[in-house]
Amino acid sequence: MNSVNPSNLSPTQDSYISNSQKEPNSGKPFKKTGPKANRRKEKSLSSISPSTRVTKENGTAGFRQKIQGRALLAVGDSVNVKITAKGSKNIGISEFSNGLTILVPNSTLGDRVQVEIQKIFFASSSSRVSTAISVLKQKKSVNSLSGSSKKYAIGKIVRTTEKVRSSLSPSSSSQTTVVTQSMTNEIPVTVGQVLTVTISKLGPKNAGLSQLSPNFTIIVPPLYSSNKPMKVGDKVSVKVTKLKKDYAFAKVFIPQSENSVLSSLSPLSPSVTGEQFSDLNVVSGSSSSPSTMVNVKKDGFLLGQKLNLILPKTAKSFSKYVVIVLNGQLVFVKKALGVKLGDHVRIQITKKGSNFAVAQFLKRNPLSKTEKFFLAKMTAKQMIESGMHYGEKAIRCHANMRGYIWLRKKGKHQNRPLLKRGRHIINVLKTRRCFQKALKILAKYAAKGKTFLFVGTKKPAAALIARTALLSKTSFFVNTRWLGGMLTNWKTILKSIAQIRPILKEKQRMIQKILEKRQKIKGRLLLKVNLLRKKSKKLLLKGKDFIVQIEQNKKKASFIQESQTLIRQKSMLLTKNQCFIQKYSELMLKQQKIRKQILLLERKGNGWIAQKQILKAQILLNQKKLQEFRQLFLIGQELMKVQKTTQQNGKTVWALSYGKLTKMTSSLDEHWMIPNPSTAVLNKMIQTMQLSFSDLSSLDFTVQPLGVTGVNVNGSPSSLSKETKEMNGSNRAKSETTSASTNEKNTILLSKLLNKFTFFLPFIYKYMQILIERLQKKRAMYMTLSKNIEEIRFFLAEKRNKEKQMSALFTFMEEKFKKQQSVLTILKTKLKGLASEQRLLKFLPKLRYLPTSKAKMYETVELLMKKFVDPKLSYPMEQIYDQKLKFTSKKMAATRKQKWQRLEKYFGGVTKMAKMKKSQISNNVAIIVGQREEMNAVRECKKLGIKMFTIVDTNCNPKLADHIIPANDDSRNSVKYILEKMLIYIRLAQKLRVKVLSRRMKSSSLRN
Repeated sequence: MNSVNPSNLSPTQDSYISNSQKEPNSGKPFKKTGPKANRRKEKSLSSISPSTRVTKENGTAGFRQKIQGRALLAVGDSVNVKITAKGSKNIGISEFSNGLTILVPNSTLGDRVQVEIQKIFFASSSSRVSTAISVLKQKKSVNSLSGSSKKYAIGKIVRTTEKVRSSLSPSSSSQTTVVTQSMTNEIPVTVGQVLTVTISKLGPKNAGLSQLSPNFTIIVPPLYSSNKPMKVGDKVSVKVTKLKKDYAFAKVFIPQSENSVLSSLSPLSPSVTGEQFSDLNVVSGSSSSPSTMVNVKKDGFLLGQKLNLILPKTAKSFSKYVVIVLNGQLVFVKKALGVKLGDHVRIQITKKGSNFAVAQFLKRNPLSKTEKFFLAKMTAKQMIESGMHYGEKAIRCHANMRGYIWLRKKGKHQNRPLLKRGRHIINVLKTRRCFQKALKILAKYAAKGKTFLFVGTKKPAAALIARTALLSKTSFFVNTRWLGGMLTNWKTILKSIAQIRPILKEKQRMIQKILEKRQKIKGRLLLKVNLLRKKSKKLLLKGKDFIVQIEQNKKKASFIQESQTLIRQKSMLLTKNQCFIQKYSELMLKQQKIRKQILLLERKGNGWIAQKQILKAQILLNQKKLQEFRQLFLIGQELMKVQKTTQQNGKTVWALSYGKLTKMTSSLDEHWMIPNPSTAVLNKMIQTMQLSFSDLSSLDFTVQPLGVTGVNVNGSPSSLSKETKEMNGSNRAKSETTSASTNEKNTILLSKLLNKFTFFLPFIYKYMQILIERLQKKRAMYMTLSKNIEEIRFFLAEKRNKEKQMSALFTFMEEKFKKQQSVLTILKTKLKGLASEQRLLKFLPKLRYLPTSKAKMYETVELLMKKFVDPKLSYPMEQIYDQKLKFTSKKMAATRKQKWQRLEKYFGGVTKMAKMKKSQISNNVAIIVGQREEMNAVRECKKLGIKMFTIVDTNCNPKLADHIIPANDDSRNSVKYILEKMLIYIRLAQKLRVKVLSRRMKSSSLRN
């Protein structure tokens, strides 16, 4: 028995285990013999430990397989492995970084065991470990699996070197355990266990991650058959499929009740029969349409067989496959090309079993044989119409082009070239095949983002090449002359391009402006034409419907009667509307009058309210004044009483100035002196005295001195007595001789101001009477104003109520008027319709010529643009040169202009290539028209390794090009046809590239 340590098996190392082993199916030795070979063997064997390098007891060579330069592993070898994962049926899995996987039945996760290799087989990259397990269970031969990329081996436990305590099922191995070791984390689940988990976060490829414990995670891949993506927080029932130390893999568990068919499906399990899918509605071979016919032999499908069918809408989808039944056999078709259920598709069988097959989608909506035939016929016809079939003269025919020439099929000259006017005829069918192939490859290059170099200096092709290069946006062109070294001597070419670059930029700006203007004008014209076309189509349809109606209605007078009734209804409505408008206008006038009255009343009321407020303020002022004057009058009366009593008692009253009085107050007793009132009262006294002097002329009374008798506030003053006059006279005399008799006992002192104030008591009395009269008048006015304001308010309330009623009437009338108007509009439209129908009957014979085809319309628009628009949009390009050469002499300007024009002629189409480096030029793709004329370009492209698409005539060498299109390169129509097709494919591929890149950018931004 051979023993090998898998840790020594690396992808870059070949370790041979025995010395003289041979391949089982050949008598030749497995490796070269000789001293060098033996030395190499010894060196490789020295890297393996002597304990592991053991030969078999019987000495026979074991079955060996080699994996693409990796180490050899033979059946019967002994290997020390660690069980790193656990699969179903208690099968341990040991995985290595070099791609090797060893399956060990009846083992425990974490154990280190010595295993004897029993079987070795290869599986494809799409297969999984479960396929190897199924092979192990069914004991199938592994010869059919050889030739694949991944390597699997099945081993039997010889002995357990390290045992791990675990909560999993115990190992069935009866071998002795060398080392016992306990696992730090107990695994909480087992393989095959069904449990409900909550998705805590999303992993790569939208896989769900559920944390069962802090150190254990369950990974749930997304279910591709369901349209609903997995989200965080979803509760999913899963079945554990694979265990590892810290995590486990599980798949979404679908119960039998929900989907009994899909739970038992596997595209690689041969035990599933077609009877399990009896509920699926699928396409069988008995389809009525020829495009959906599926011919399957009784024995089953053939590998590589192609079938056309319609995917049933009720077909089931399982993971990445669509499951259908064809003639009682299951077919698993891998999803691709955006195919949906119900689409017409072509599939190809890639794998087959006894009662199942695996297929892939080849085409969506494939063409039938008849459709293909008609398409080929149509394209061949177009090629012949464009003159692609004409070759060069028979003398100039190149030997390598004989395979693309049309040969005679009958007569004496059978299998000889067909000649017409001494020229060969190119086989258009072969041209079609080559052209289609070239277009597909061209589209691939465009999708990859490559740039194109169009080369063609022939007169018929020069303008077309420039046009296609400009329209393809990422292309360059040479259409005048190919100068030697244009690609190989790029540095010198760049210098000459640098001289004309500013001129070309200026030209491009001008051309862009002109083209934008032209496009706008053209767009407007096309819009108008399309509108006219649509209108004419609508008119035609209406005319047809109208004729049908006339044919159905036998009575000819029905249209006239309808029109007459409609006119009557219209006239009735118009009269009603007129009456309604009159009423409305009358109501409007009334409303205006009421509004004017309301405005006048509001103005009056506001004026009276203002007057009322002013009167109120005046009344308050007069009342205040009256109170003040009453107080002053009482003070005066009291003074007169004091003076009277003093005279009766025989005392004398002395009036002194305020200064003298204050001096004498310090020496005399206060009982001999009349005190002064407060400063506020004194000030009011002074104000009344000033007022009296100013108003003495206006008032009709005489000023009374001291000693006024019988003065009553409410009554009239009595006449002055003689005693008072004498008293006043004596007082005046005494006041003059105050200094001589101040020491007498019977004297009373008072201030001059109080003495004089007594003179103004009659004025105060009169003024009080005037104030009372004023107050009475103003109060009367106030009462009248308040009454008037209340009346105005009452009138305003009435008018406003009327206005509200009027507005309600207006709204009602407006609604009614709108309804009548809507009825009127309906009647008008009906009348217009009748009138238009009558007009249609007159002009129907002329209208049938109006809707022309779109192509003719576009042609007419182009003619209009060329005749009327283009002459006005022309711009003299020579002005650009003149602006640059303003400040130079005539001779210098002429030479420079000539030089620039020549450089522009040769390098005008290659100026944008100046941004590219020499290393980037080889990434271009060259499209060459006329190989014989462009041999320099062909040689340079060959030298730089640039891919070439060449239109080859009968005088060209097809071996010099990478992709050929056998066609006439002298005809303008043939070159135009080819270049137009190329342009369509390039532009479509470029658009597709932009979409793909934008989607990638979005997905990357979402991930970040």
